[in-house]
Amino acid sequence: MQTLDRLLRHLPDLQQYDGPPPAAVQVAQVHFDSRKVTAGTLFVAWLGRNADTHRYIPQAITNGATAVIGTASAAELQNASVQLPTTIPYLQVTDSRRALAICAAALHDFPSRAMTVIGITGTDGKTTTCSILEAILTAHTAGTGNEQGQVGVITTVGARIKGEESDTGFHVTTPDAPDVQRFLATMRDHGCSHAIVETTSHGLAQARVAAVDYDIAAVTNITH
Repeated sequence: MQTLDRLLRHLPDLQQYDGPPPAAVQVAQVHFDSRKVTAGTLFVAWLGRNADTHRYIPQAITNGATAVIGTASAAELQNASVQLPTTIPYLQVTDSRRALAICAAALHDFPSRAMTVIGITGTDGKTTTCSILEAILTAHTAGTGNEQGQVGVITTVGARIKGEESDTGFHVTTPDAPDVQRFLATMRDHGCSHAIVETTSHGLAQARVAAVDYDIAAVTNITH
């Protein structure tokens, strides 16, 4: 749980803020899907290739959103018949996807900064490279009473934290920013010293890893 003011101070492109003082607003999670919004959610909307999710703001508020981020101005929302209660803060930014990543990281106190983070990208071989590197680092960090080492890994197949498997639910690309930060926070909280992140082109293009502080990056290969 964080106050909204602690999150928005990290936003480099905040254009406008409307609503009650941000220090009085509590944020429990950050999400972009209005159907998954619950009490205390910071809802993030954007104009995508196939849909403008600003139209789901009323649904998000009904479901318990305590604040909203979007790229539309307050006037544009009114013109689109999207009504915002005066009790709900609205933050206009230039890049909602990047704001989603930054706020998700800030909510968890920027977990990647507590570990050595290695990003693996490329056309082919990313998951295999992550698994090989995980095995090497696990052997390096393992010790008496710590046979599983101090390594966490996020791939397109799933996430593993000290050998314990977690299903990301994606299997084709880098998880969305809130999930990336949640997995990294769990790694940090479980004492991981290293995090390996399979970083796809979609993950980069959609700013899913925008708030991950990488220490090392590797490219497997590049093909057409």
